[in-house]
Amino acid sequence: MKSLIESFIDVGSGYLLAIAIQLLIFPLFGLYPSVLDSMGIALIFTGVSISRSWLWRLVFKKYNRQHYFVFNKHTKSYDRFVE
Repeated sequence: MKSLIESFIDVGSGYLLAIAIQLLIFPLFGLYPSVLDSMGIALIFTGVSISRSWLWRLVFKKYNRQHYFVFNKHTKSYDRFVE
């Protein structure tokens, strides 16, 4: 449950930060989005970011299951272990 709360805080703060950055930075590039436009844009990027994080997590989870290192007590070094 704690990690779920942390995830909501992480994603929520990123969403709010994205809105604020857009409202502050976009005018420097001649773009003047409304607050609702900025919320929509931030929502799209937040969805893409969540999807990207999830996919990378799956890739690394799969990679770590197939290729990881095990400490060998006899040689006192790490040996590559492949399932």
